[in-house]
Amino acid sequence: MINLYFKNFNFNLSGSIGIMLYSELEKEDFIKKIKELKIDYRFYTFEALKTHFNFNGKIVSPLNFPFKNIDKILSARLVILDGIKVKSLWDAVLLNAVCDFALNNRIIFCIKAEDGFNIDDIFFSYLNYDKNSREYLILDVYKTRLTLLAETRIVRDSKFGGYTSSMAGFIDKINALGFYIKEMRSKNHDESRLIFFNDKKFEIKLAVIPLKRTADSNGEFISKKGIAINTTLTDIYFYPAELIDKIKIFLGTAENAGKPIHCRYKRAQINKTSADGMSVIQDTSIKEISSPHLVIAGAGSGKTRIIVNKFLYLLNFIPADSIIILTFTNNAAAEVKNRIASSLTIKGTGRNSIADKVLNISTFHSFFYSLIKEFHKELGFESAPLIKGNNGDSGKNANTAFISYDEIISYAIELFKNFDTALDIASRFKYILVDEYQDLDFFSDYIIKKLDFARGAVMYAGDDDQAIYGFNGGDSFNILFFDLFFPSGKIFILQNNYRSHYKIIDFCNLIINKIAFRYPKKLTAKNSGDEKNGNNIVNIMQFKNKNIEEKFIIETAGRLNEHGKSTAILVRTQKEESRFKAVAGFNEKSYIGTIHKSKGLEFDIIFITNVSQGNIPHLKSIQPTIPQRKISRHSFIQFLDDGIKLKTDRDDEIKLFYVAVSRAREKVFITYSGEISEFLIN
Repeated sequence: MINLYFKNFNFNLSGSIGIMLYSELEKEDFIKKIKELKIDYRFYTFEALKTHFNFNGKIVSPLNFPFKNIDKILSARLVILDGIKVKSLWDAVLLNAVCDFALNNRIIFCIKAEDGFNIDDIFFSYLNYDKNSREYLILDVYKTRLTLLAETRIVRDSKFGGYTSSMAGFIDKINALGFYIKEMRSKNHDESRLIFFNDKKFEIKLAVIPLKRTADSNGEFISKKGIAINTTLTDIYFYPAELIDKIKIFLGTAENAGKPIHCRYKRAQINKTSADGMSVIQDTSIKEISSPHLVIAGAGSGKTRIIVNKFLYLLNFIPADSIIILTFTNNAAAEVKNRIASSLTIKGTGRNSIADKVLNISTFHSFFYSLIKEFHKELGFESAPLIKGNNGDSGKNANTAFISYDEIISYAIELFKNFDTALDIASRFKYILVDEYQDLDFFSDYIIKKLDFARGAVMYAGDDDQAIYGFNGGDSFNILFFDLFFPSGKIFILQNNYRSHYKIIDFCNLIINKIAFRYPKKLTAKNSGDEKNGNNIVNIMQFKNKNIEEKFIIETAGRLNEHGKSTAILVRTQKEESRFKAVAGFNEKSYIGTIHKSKGLEFDIIFITNVSQGNIPHLKSIQPTIPQRKISRHSFIQFLDDGIKLKTDRDDEIKLFYVAVSRAREKVFITYSGEISEFLIN
């Protein structure tokens, strides 16, 4: 096994491909040969590696995770890790960080394992968890990353001829075309080549790139003597059929080739003005495609614009139908689709046809449901199930199967627990864009991570300060614990607000700073507003009773409407919404709705009504006698410092108030007639 590895050592070195060692003798023999070649290496037992990280109970902020110095600890060209056993969630977090680092850096990662190695053996406690528990699903995501590393970057068995198992399978497919491996070659430590030939001495040269997400088509050519194609280790694993089809096309073209043909892929024509006016951090986040990343988009900082332009930028590298954009509402999905269609220009293609080509923009539930319909037999349904209301009328019968809206998530989870099904679905997409990440529930987040299949070809966009759907299952700890899933990922914090007057932004910062555990940020206004009226931007007004309060709001909003201003009356509850609509009568120009419904909207003038203690914040979030929602639902909370006071319900109320205020461009009226809200004191 070791001899096979060293036979192609230069290729393995440049491809950052490691080896599985099955005994102490193999390990000692391997280290001896590494020393002879004077390769810089480090050897760790898993227990020894753990001593370099101080983790439990020490995290005080989302940017305070312990893996920032992992590159120094694993700084050698080759790293050997022995004695891996995951006995706790912290062990799993550490192993995931190592695997993540090995997949995203020029490191040859070798594992010392027992004979008859199985990945389940490493996850010692994996099967002891309930299969529907959060801990089990977290470990399942981590296990996927270890599997990807083992399949694409580690030589595991001599039966594969000294290649990784995925590469061996790909070589077999090329053999079926009548070509045989000539050599594995490396000109330098940055390029590896697989070279094949047939009985006519025609060559296929595959340049294999270990780390890049997408292989550049520069350098690909076709001639009568051979063809050259660029690929990546992940493409060989996820898209072998696509690569074989490309080889077949090149081979067919080569038969009639005259002069060598350079095969630069014709990219989509993107409207050059689509990204004009972007800030440096916006532009950088759009062009980041080599690592998983999180865009923390403060209120009014242009989140949707980032998503749209990210999609347009990705079209320079991958087809539109290999990108999926997921958001919460049909309106949000339609807005993104329309913006893309209006920004995109493809020669000879009309606007309607362009919109039709943007296929994979969907709500989370619609996408999950489409998978359930496709794989219904794997889930035990005889026919694709229909969605029934949440009235308990669900299940299977001889004619028609029904599932409730809530059951969509649980059935989708079952699909992604199946390795082969998860790989099949994941192989359809090369990039994932996730909108409103702060409101995603834990189980939907698990599905997204399985869809990514540990590639890190994903951008999450959201704002932890705007997480207002905790009552409906939204788990803002998903966004706060981004680093624990993607230690090598990048975080871009957008703090420039392009919407609101600077005094509104100053007020917003005062509101949101009351939350203890959040991404550190301070909004900066890019809209200086009308300096002459700077003293009347944020108006806090007390009234004797609700009738006088309501009358003032309706009359003032009406006058502002007559002067061409867009106005919104925002309330805490649906009951208040109904009352205001009844009282307002023929004033149809003002938007009237709950704060939750206003998320994503903006207006010139905002009225936030009944900002009194017991309503904003709501009584349920502040009264000790009322049971609070459990904040321990996310397993990673155990890693936080004990001094951090996590008051989830109250924090959600703060975020709700922040969302309300930040809808305004020019002016805010905050009114109350009862006891003043604690949010307005000082």
